[in-house]
Amino acid sequence: MDIPVVKLPFSAEDISALADDFKALLSSGHIAMGERVRLFEEAFARFSGVPHAIAVSNGTAALEIICRALDLSGASVCVPANTFMATALAPIAAGAKIILVDVEPATMQMDPDDLARKIREDTRAVILVHLGGFISPRHERIAQITADAGAALIEDACHAHGATVFARKAGSIGLAGAFSFYPTKVLTTAEGGAITTADPELRDKALSLRQHGQSRPGSNVHEEFGLNYRPSEIHALLGLNLMPRAKSLLAARRHAARVYDRLLGGSVLEPIVLPPEYEPSYYKYIVRLPPNVARDELKERLLADYNLRLAGEVYATPLHRQPFWRAYPQTLAAPLGAFPGAEETCAAHVCLPIWPGLPEPDQEKIAEALLATVGKIGK
Repeated sequence: MDIPVVKLPFSAEDISALADDFKALLSSGHIAMGERVRLFEEAFARFSGVPHAIAVSNGTAALEIICRALDLSGASVCVPANTFMATALAPIAAGAKIILVDVEPATMQMDPDDLARKIREDTRAVILVHLGGFISPRHERIAQITADAGAALIEDACHAHGATVFARKAGSIGLAGAFSFYPTKVLTTAEGGAITTADPELRDKALSLRQHGQSRPGSNVHEEFGLNYRPSEIHALLGLNLMPRAKSLLAARRHAARVYDRLLGGSVLEPIVLPPEYEPSYYKYIVRLPPNVARDELKERLLADYNLRLAGEVYATPLHRQPFWRAYPQTLAAPLGAFPGAEETCAAHVCLPIWPGLPEPDQEKIAEALLATVGKIGK
């Protein structure tokens, strides 16, 4: 097999159109943050169902700016133990300390019971991660626990462009959402990120913080501790090319997911299943492995026997096992302890290639190879 793990959503026609747009951009002499960034922000806000979107340099910057805007310095922030390290690093960079919360193996996301046990009086924010593009079916309880504690609910929606629950989009559920436009993401601008919010005060603070804390961007008057988190017109150009096709790209991912559902239905492999009112973005197509199948062996055999590479996990190493905490113990608000849900979740899943336009015959080959190899290892 020679099936890409990920494929950029730019056709030959897109590339030709972008080349013409890029020439016009260079000829204009304005390649820093300008009109195209503003147009992209407006388009992404409409797509996400929120009044405001603020484009920034990357998804980590989006999370950090939200945390800085909320003034979390000295506070504790609850983060799931199954997420990318940036989910914790962003609030740390804003001066907060981290409480890691275990996850539920069935959803691979934050366990509200463990959150209720660990949330404290000094907790000012809870970060809900839409892992793999799936909004947690426990998000309402998590939001209630957060609200009862007087904390802000922040969405790490870096995987979840266009994911919905009861027709509400990721990025519109909490006080603010953070998105990434890295090349592997559902929508990409090569590098880049965005903040979504309905809060005009947070919007204004974010606009200041992304440009060195200037009270009026470009004024050279600095009132906040901000850094350079600006996007460029070049990144916005890529985003503007994709936004008219965002819905169709999502539909194509969801179609590919339904094909996998059919091919793997009734097998020993368990996909993540949500109620019908939830529509994931399927940044990842995740399947849980049987207990007698070791992931490393499975991946080695798939590569050796079929030249088949799987996508990266979400995630292979739980957050509490990162060596960072030994080097920087002062960034923890509470001892690490045990995280059995995260241990099980991170060890026992794989992610299959999924991208818009993935041919069904290729999906059939992937499913056939996967099931055959799991069967051999499981004997």
